[in-house]
Amino acid sequence: MKGTKLTILGLIFMLTGAATLWASHIDVTDQYDLEQALNYASGNGIDSLVLTTSGGVYTTHDTLPLMITDPISIVAAPGLAEKPILTNSDPDSNVLEIFRVTDDVYFDGVVFDGGNAQSHGMKYAIRFGNGLNGEASKVGANITVKNCDFVDIFRDKISDPEMEEGHAIYFLRPDNQGDPTIHAGTVRIENCTFTNIGDEAIRMTETEKYDTERCLDSLIVRNCTFTNVDAECVRFYSDTNYDTPDAYVLIEHCTAVNCATRFTYIKNNAGTIVRDIILAHGRLPAPSRADRSDYYMQVQGPGSYIANVDTFELQAAIPHERLSAVEDAITYPETYWGFDPMMADWQNGDYTLPANSHAYYSAHDGTALGDLRWATNTPSVILFDLTSDSSGHVDTDPVLEGRCYDPGTSVTLTAVPDSGYEFTGWTGDNTSTDNPLTVTVNSATRLTAHFQASSGVENRGQVPLTYNLDQNYPNPFNPTTHIKFSLKQDGYTTLNVYNLLGQKVRSLVQGHYNAGTYNITFDGSGLASGVYYYELKSGDFHSVKKLVLMK
Repeated sequence: MKGTKLTILGLIFMLTGAATLWASHIDVTDQYDLEQALNYASGNGIDSLVLTTSGGVYTTHDTLPLMITDPISIVAAPGLAEKPILTNSDPDSNVLEIFRVTDDVYFDGVVFDGGNAQSHGMKYAIRFGNGLNGEASKVGANITVKNCDFVDIFRDKISDPEMEEGHAIYFLRPDNQGDPTIHAGTVRIENCTFTNIGDEAIRMTETEKYDTERCLDSLIVRNCTFTNVDAECVRFYSDTNYDTPDAYVLIEHCTAVNCATRFTYIKNNAGTIVRDIILAHGRLPAPSRADRSDYYMQVQGPGSYIANVDTFELQAAIPHERLSAVEDAITYPETYWGFDPMMADWQNGDYTLPANSHAYYSAHDGTALGDLRWATNTPSVILFDLTSDSSGHVDTDPVLEGRCYDPGTSVTLTAVPDSGYEFTGWTGDNTSTDNPLTVTVNSATRLTAHFQASSGVENRGQVPLTYNLDQNYPNPFNPTTHIKFSLKQDGYTTLNVYNLLGQKVRSLVQGHYNAGTYNITFDGSGLASGVYYYELKSGDFHSVKKLVLMK
């Protein structure tokens, strides 16, 4: 090994002379070789390295990656003016990873710099997988990355600009190591930035290539910002069998600027949630990923959905429908917008939302879209929460962008019922039967448009030509939702709701029904949050769909 020696005496001095911030820690300055500090911690029961040099470059001159083989936390000391920088300074320029992780690890408040002047260009910042000699990684290892920055993760970016390929966080394929299972626990990435990444920023795609049901138990990416990423910001695969448990994947409150067309590609993973996203000022993928320009993001599998997304000035000419959900996943196009989020200075990396941005109030939780660290102003816009029954919709003039209007806006609302239905009135902050209805927005406003069919069935002169079971609306819901179905013939009809174990939890319809279109209200009060199935049977017709109760 080629490395600067870290004296054990120095480490002991740092350990005994420092204030106790963690259970057992070492204060480390940037004069020490980080690999030696990790080795000392591993051999002496130390659980934390506290980096104390503001803006210091922490690296190793060893010819191996920095190895995480025992549980460890690597954190910035409180109160530093600048984050400490982590890189690798292999003198032979062969090492591609800053860190190889095989056990629990916690990073907080540091910079992973693949293009640092003391490095030759890193392809990976954090690479989880088996050891360098095939030692199996810990099953259920937890990886937490908070308040960290990943910058210039490009292979050989400095010495060979043509070799621009890199990943900030990557799961390693076993590759001729006896294929031991690679299965992490919870991977949590919060309040992080990813800037100048040479391929996918977060890639966990090897599940289809070796025999495991999933490569981790949970993936949470929250309050993160991505800038200039050459391929997907998050690319994740599960196995191809929806009957086996999939990982819990939640990607929310993220901002992506000047990134390649696809923000996410989540393959074969049931129950994925992607929401509260701003995609702005985008570009096409790198030439090596030219085939990845067909949609903005995709989720796959039952219970997966995309909601609350603003797309603005994306280079690829793709309509909003290309926020894609397939294989029984769900899209919510009524929560997809295309307004200018009005970032303060996006060309220079300032994505702060001004007070009059319509990104405010437009997230699923009533906060702002995107990374909430950019939502620092008190909104001057006014919340306008507009909903309707599933048997119609509402046109707005001027068009509602997000879930807010500028103060003093005069809005004309026109309720448009579906065929065979009629508008019955407004509830909320204005109880009226006027249609159109004009309101002036001076304070937070909540309105719901209601529709109904006479006696619960459409005009008998408009008997449906086919059987049909619609997707419930709203979905997810809490606690009520509407299920619309059509019968082309009279007959004995049932509509039941089942849990994932196949147990019937509600009987909504049971009896002889005439041909027509019906709208049934399902109240999920008393049921736990989760994915359920609803099944319609009438005559020879049989259809099953999924709904999500989210409390």
